Amino acid sequence: MEVVLSERVKEIIEQQQPGGDVLVKTLELVRSILEPKEDRYDMLYRYEHSLRVAAIGQRIAREESLPEVPLMMACLLHDVGYPECRSLEELNSHAEIGAYITRQYLNRIGFEEPLGTSICTAVLIHDRVDNLPPEATAFELSVRDADDIDRSDAMRMCIWGYHDIGQRSAAEVMEICEKRLKLAESSHSRICGTETARKMWLELLEMHRNFYERLYGQLQTTGEAERFIRGETL
Repeated sequence: MEVVLSERVKEIIEQQQPGGDVLVKTLELVRSILEPKEDRYDMLYRYEHSLRVAAIGQRIAREESLPEVPLMMACLLHDVGYPECRSLEELNSHAEIGAYITRQYLNRIGFEEPLGTSICTAVLIHDRVDNLPPEATAFELSVRDADDIDRSDAMRMCIWGYHDIGQRSAAEVMEICEKRLKLAESSHSRICGTETARKMWLELLEMHRNFYERLYGQLQTTGEAERFIRGETL
């Protein structure tokens, strides 16, 4: 796709220069583009999510002997395309836009190859459910892994709870629990780039299973109590 950047983002990229701590530079670039503010929770969430993804990427890099700083850079950059999406339809292209921004940025700071290309590829494929390039490396898949791990962790469960569970009847929530449990079961076969990411992913699925089974069991008592009071059961 052809990417046309806003003047604001083009100016931010043009200000980048070689030299200095590339990880700090990348953090500042991402912060400048996302502009996290209290009155823009979407971008504040996106920025803080990127920080958590970078932390997960750091763990994967250390346990799998992958290049730590470049992987953390890719994790920080993975959602940098969001502010350039001007419609709901373009949100589906945020990875392509982000990869384009990443390439322009890495060119400006003179980042080394072939890691520069791997960072761009990692950003490009981070949101894919399937159709992953067969030649994708563990490094390139690890940004996708780190992103999905954070998006499936406790914070996302809170967000799901707020949107899906709040102010619903017990029967409706039990139905949601059944769907979430089926999703967790079907997600066991998800392809991960490393054994470390695979372990973290399975730990999250176990957390989901425990939570939704417990919630389901708690809500079952709603009807049981009513039936008991009405004398319909012992």
